[in-house]
Amino acid sequence: MLIAEYTLDHPILRETLHGVDDIVVEWEKSHTKLDGSMYMLAWIDADDYDEVEAAIAEDPTMGNPTVRTEAGGRRLYRLEYDEYRRETTLHPVLVETGGVLLEAVGTNDGWRYRGQFPDREAFQQLHRFCHGHGIDITIDGIYEQADWLADDDSELTRPQRALLAEAVESGYLDIPRDCTLDDVGERLGISRNAASERFRRGVKNLVTQVVDTDADVDVDADG
Repeated sequence: MLIAEYTLDHPILRETLHGVDDIVVEWEKSHTKLDGSMYMLAWIDADDYDEVEAAIAEDPTMGNPTVRTEAGGRRLYRLEYDEYRRETTLHPVLVETGGVLLEAVGTNDGWRYRGQFPDREAFQQLHRFCHGHGIDITIDGIYEQADWLADDDSELTRPQRALLAEAVESGYLDIPRDCTLDDVGERLGISRNAASERFRRGVKNLVTQVVDTDADVDVDADG
């Protein structure tokens, strides 16, 4: 099995993602109803939800945004796919190839995906689908699942561990910094978006394992 990370300039919510500053859309699931219509559940994080809903109302790919719940300042929206845009969704090709969408996050930079595929040919089918529908795709990384999974209880994946180690080695965590996160990603042969996402998730996993977040903490002004 393969784990693939890739970035798409996908038409779904493209205008909304480009038009609302600092918006983050985290796909939860997509569903096809008996009549063939489709909807998406997605967590949206933004400063101004009136602006988000106004942008979706003008977006030609989705409509009828309905808030299902709210938590931690984010809102879970139900969004309906435009009939024409349904043909560009990745769901059918994933089902056909045996692929599984693990994560999809939309930002001002586009959609970042992480998926599981049975083999490279299955991922190539997705690649051909994107090109056939005029969807730009950038491959951020492809890994054997055994290489992706952590080999201990730290919950850090091997790619996350490699990036954090490179960040320390290259001086990204020094004060002042000796390089940028772009530089760290370049040394590992991955894109800026992939490096940023991997760094954020790696730090989160590391802190979760090392720090007792439920414990009372005494703050020392001297650090």
